[in-house]
Amino acid sequence: MSSGSTFVTNIIIWKPGFYPSQSPACCCSIPLKTLSSTLTMESKVKKPVEDTAAAWEEKEAEATGSSQEHCTRIRAGSPSVAVNAEADVQRSVKAIIRELDQGHSGVQCSRGMCRWTLHKKTERDPYNNIFLVKILIRELELAKENNKHYILPLLSILMYAIIQAPYIPDDLHEKAYKFCKRLLSFPKPYCTIAHEYAAMLKAERKAPGVLYQKLIISEHGLKNNVFPHWEKTFAFVDPDVISEEVYNSLYNEIHSMNSNETFAVNLGHVIKHTIQAALGENCNISRLNEVLQNEPCNVIEAYFQEVVAITEQSCFSSEEVTTAQKKHISKLQQLYQKIMSSAHEVLPPNGRLQNILLPNPDISLFMWKEDDLLWKELVQFVKNQFGNSQDSANSDSDNSEMSEPTDSLNFEPTRLSVLSTDSGIVRDCGDPPPAGENEKTQSKLFRRDGMKKKSYDLDNTLLLSDIPDNTATGADTKLQRKFGCSTLLFNIKQQKPNTARIMLIGNDCILGKLAKTFLSLRKRETRRCILATKLNLQFYYIPVTNEEQTPVSVSKVTSLLHNDLSCEVSRYLGSIDPWYNSNINSLRNMIPELAKMSTSYGQQSGADPFIVDVTSYYVRMGYQPVFFPIYSVAFTFTDKTVECVEDVFLIQLVADLAELKSAKEFTLTRKRAVSEGPGVQIAVEYKKIALSNRKNTRWFTSRCTGLMMKAIPSNETEDLVCLNVNITEVTNKVHLSGKISLTENIKIKTSHVKIEIPDRCGKSMVVCLDKDPRRIYKDVVSIKVSPCLEPEYYFHEMRSSKFNHSETKNIGLTKYMPKYLLLPINTFAGIL
Repeated sequence: MSSGSTFVTNIIIWKPGFYPSQSPACCCSIPLKTLSSTLTMESKVKKPVEDTAAAWEEKEAEATGSSQEHCTRIRAGSPSVAVNAEADVQRSVKAIIRELDQGHSGVQCSRGMCRWTLHKKTERDPYNNIFLVKILIRELELAKENNKHYILPLLSILMYAIIQAPYIPDDLHEKAYKFCKRLLSFPKPYCTIAHEYAAMLKAERKAPGVLYQKLIISEHGLKNNVFPHWEKTFAFVDPDVISEEVYNSLYNEIHSMNSNETFAVNLGHVIKHTIQAALGENCNISRLNEVLQNEPCNVIEAYFQEVVAITEQSCFSSEEVTTAQKKHISKLQQLYQKIMSSAHEVLPPNGRLQNILLPNPDISLFMWKEDDLLWKELVQFVKNQFGNSQDSANSDSDNSEMSEPTDSLNFEPTRLSVLSTDSGIVRDCGDPPPAGENEKTQSKLFRRDGMKKKSYDLDNTLLLSDIPDNTATGADTKLQRKFGCSTLLFNIKQQKPNTARIMLIGNDCILGKLAKTFLSLRKRETRRCILATKLNLQFYYIPVTNEEQTPVSVSKVTSLLHNDLSCEVSRYLGSIDPWYNSNINSLRNMIPELAKMSTSYGQQSGADPFIVDVTSYYVRMGYQPVFFPIYSVAFTFTDKTVECVEDVFLIQLVADLAELKSAKEFTLTRKRAVSEGPGVQIAVEYKKIALSNRKNTRWFTSRCTGLMMKAIPSNETEDLVCLNVNITEVTNKVHLSGKISLTENIKIKTSHVKIEIPDRCGKSMVVCLDKDPRRIYKDVVSIKVSPCLEPEYYFHEMRSSKFNHSETKNIGLTKYMPKYLLLPINTFAGIL
């Protein structure tokens, strides 16, 4: 810094006994200049404080460098405004840290508001983004040593601020990049997320604005020649939890935000943000906006294509970061002058930064009433994308197969050839030669045009790139739950042209429905690869409970469901990912309340939509999947003429056993008129869980009144991938007053279990899957539960067994394939 410049910043003075988890009223923000004069007057009393403040000032001056000079210059003439703005951002960051310190003890309904309020402050004033990035880097450096649970939430806020910031000085980009590189020595998921963020920051340094650009292009399907990737969000709500009133309110809020966003407007957003991100205050964004508004759509599209080409060339440049950045800025400077000169405008003077709107993603909201609604929407999405593309010729052969129902594991391949009685040559087939051909032409051999059909083996070839690195394979089954590879949008090369983000809104019932639909979709893709090569699927979950309104269908089976309408999956995700707990679990009761408020009082014009903003933040920054195993269950009924029924569940299985009738109904003597007690005799056979994966099969008999199998751990420490089986056993003890029936719980950890009633004279079970009253099975006498096999693994194993007569398993490709079907649900950090 020059000697004539005035250094203005602020320092936070903590009162004695104050910690970050306490109220911000315990601290005060004081300009450093005022603080220095105060410390000079009290130097004899507080000499150590003066030394500390001076050292802090010198360190900050060296560390912040050009970013502080930039902030001082843009606020020239009003230093108090800059100090107050930075202090306001600092208080918001400290509020988020206090929220993370509170853990699960804080008020749930107010969680997520601190982050949303902070980002709204940066939208109102673009210079707040610079303050926010600087403060977050400082807090991350402190958290790296003592409070690691701050790192990923603050890093997520940092990256989201960089994406939507109109301009960030390069020195702050460099500091954020170096911090992410230092996190590579940390364990997972810190190193994984830091590696991805480092790649994003490096690309942003080479081509400022590239992250914003790719986000808008993918979310709104802006066609270009270098980044043909489209992403769409499908939101499915549970009709038993979300009422029509709440659904209509959500629908209106989602579509009201994107009603004014046309194709030309989005193109203008990309052009303005990319130029401003590179030129900063050297670009007069107000005059540029006026010029673009007066241009026709074809001219704006030409400018857009040029901006995208320049950004892509700089992003993939093999040159050093600084060299590529200078060339990128130079090219955009020339384009900026070209746009202004085309409108016969004199190059305007420099102006202040202005925020460029980051529009919400394209979200389609559905009430999930039909079971195959998800499949239909995905197929329609793919058809719309490939209808007019070069790949339409290949996709036309799949159109007739997209509507083919596949509900069973019938993987027998269809016949692709028939017995031919001719050679295929025209003259051998007896067809008359075309008129006008001479003998010389007829002597040549011509074959008839055939119909090209893709090989069945090609369709079912294993896509090795789709296999997560740390998921369980056929040869090695891990007991510890893992999170998979990142589903980051900003990959250098997209493996698949489109991404469908499936968002589920409801309680645990809708996740059970998703598990069943996901299995059906995987079976379809195993038979004929239609969506797998064209579409990348990501799943998100927002819990919603409406305890005041209980569905009528649930009230009929309340005794079986035990009044359990909670969201166990979201509770578990919140326990392993604090940032998911703060931002997403807070919507559990908030969505119905906010929807009712907007319906009662009307949606105010210009009001900030909290639900849509939080949802957009979730789908954009939540790309660390947590895998949940899906379990297959087979039911046998009392009626032997009824075939065995197979189903799947994700969360829990509850079985209710009818009480045994009293023995006096079967005997005539009074002495034997003694009740045998409640419960039904069952036989249990299961495989005991062992870390060594050794087979240890056990069995026992017990008299019980009910049982429950839970696949979701009760807390983050109990994180084995297994079923927790609780059996309510009834034991009879003889006392002086007579027999007394006592109950106790038998707890089993297993992955394979079979429960049946040996004596079937009028005794049966009623079973409910995933707390869903629509999935209740009656008159059940046998239950067999095991992890659901991945359909592709089952298919290849079946084909390999035809040619392998030995007992060796997992041969060929099957030993590299995941054996069990896992449902990925995206969070912000995965499993910490």
